[in-house]
Amino acid sequence: MEFIETTREGFAFFGAYRTWYRVTGNLDSGLAPLVILHGGPGGAHDYLDAFKDVAASGHAVIHYDQLDNGHSTLLPEKDPAFWTINLFLEELDNLLDHLQISNHYAVLGQSRGSVLGCEHALLHPAGLRSLIVANSPSCMRTWINENQHLRTLLPPGVQKTLLKQEQTIRLKEWNIAGRLSKIEVPTLVISGRHDPATAQVVKPFLEEIPDVRWALFEDSTHMPHIEERQACMGTVVKFLDETCY
Repeated sequence: MEFIETTREGFAFFGAYRTWYRVTGNLDSGLAPLVILHGGPGGAHDYLDAFKDVAASGHAVIHYDQLDNGHSTLLPEKDPAFWTINLFLEELDNLLDHLQISNHYAVLGQSRGSVLGCEHALLHPAGLRSLIVANSPSCMRTWINENQHLRTLLPPGVQKTLLKQEQTIRLKEWNIAGRLSKIEVPTLVISGRHDPATAQVVKPFLEEIPDVRWALFEDSTHMPHIEERQACMGTVVKFLDETCY
């Protein structure tokens, strides 16, 4: 049967703010939906649009823009101290409750989106069935050290913006290595052969998470979901089918 893509968009009220989301596929299919956590800082859902392909498997896909990004409420006047990991964890929980999927779902975080995904998994939510860590840091200092040579190739203005945003969201000291053994759900780690998420960067995920597997895409840098789209989607669907009961 040919898959006919169905989508709907909406907003989840989050206190005085609004979180924009889009659902691709059917949340009532019986299969765990996949929630996509975008990276940044300053990113939005659109560069991860390719993951909507997963919905053809029966797993609905939820994209959303985190607060102060994309279609969600923008808060340029907020002090840097406002932007905490806990704020974004609460926003994610609020969205899960709004969509009524908090008892059965999977999470995929890409790049810095996996910071949120891993911290969410460490809270041991009862409905989380599996976790996908895509092109992600495990320790920000290791990430920065491993990729300092790549930054020097960027225009000075871009380098300055990256530094400013990293300081704003206060992630420079973030480190999940040493805590990963407490992640209890099956986990898929995705990276590219030429990824800023180098072998040294992903090593703690592979060594510490009890139930983990690694998909390394040989022809990709930081975005296998675009660079090797079909293979990446197939890997994600296979993992979801094996782990989301």
